[in-house]
Amino acid sequence: MRKLRLAALLVLVSLGLEEGVRADDPKPADLSTRKEDVVYGHKFGMALTMDVFTPRKEANGAAVIFVVSGGWVSDRQALNNPAVGLFLTEPLKRGYTVFAVTHGSQPRYIVPEAVADLNRAVRFIRSHAKDYQIDPDDYTAVTRLRTRNPAADVWLMRAGYPTTYRIGPFR
Repeated sequence: MRKLRLAALLVLVSLGLEEGVRADDPKPADLSTRKEDVVYGHKFGMALTMDVFTPRKEANGAAVIFVVSGGWVSDRQALNNPAVGLFLTEPLKRGYTVFAVTHGSQPRYIVPEAVADLNRAVRFIRSHAKDYQIDPDDYTAVTRLRTRNPAADVWLMRAGYPTTYRIGPFR
């Protein structure tokens, strides 16, 4: 069921991306409340954070884990990019709670460390499912890729998601 939902969600997001960003498109802020810099762990004195977007209405109890990553870097400032907003608005319109997870980036951290960060984020989300009013077993993951992102690819594969389900690359 989880993979079927993911496939349907990716088709919807892809359709939105083909149309591009329009001024009248809803923004994530219009559809959700955003809790910024939720700490899901620490490593070497650095906080690992995510932003949580909770739908304003009709939450379905399921979650989307959005891996904020591309070009070998994970930077939460990418969430302010209107094109990235398309990856958030479609799940939010359908009632998903979106966890926008950042991980340690290169050159300081290597791919296996980023994969470990993403695994830690999933453990945090599942253990705090009641706080976010989601089912701990009903989640899926997506990433935005314009450039190859080995950390996200490896993590998606290890989590049991076929690589064909990841989003991107788009031209």
